[in-house]
Amino acid sequence: MTAGIVAITVPNSDGELRDLAAWLRGEDELRGRVQLFDAVVVGVTSTSAVVFCRSLFAWLRGCQARVSLKIKRSGAAEELEIDCGAGSDAEQVLGAVQGFLDKA
Repeated sequence: MTAGIVAITVPNSDGELRDLAAWLRGEDELRGRVQLFDAVVVGVTSTSAVVFCRSLFAWLRGCQARVSLKIKRSGAAEELEIDCGAGSDAEQVLGAVQGFLDKA
């Protein structure tokens, strides 16, 4: 199981970033792993990515925002970037995040 960092940005909205950070902190499995800078930064593993994606898409359905995810695996230079919104396929995003984190 590989760990990584997800940086989430919401174009043109500081208020939505604060709301998203608070929302994600409400998940027991993510508590203590969520920080707010000029992006919401979440420490995830391929296992906790399920909770992260489920919670992110629940938040997106409530606010209809679009977000950009930048995922970086621990100890690796490469990054994965995904743009998504409430209408995006949550399972496809989860598969991409887990696949990237588990990539050797």
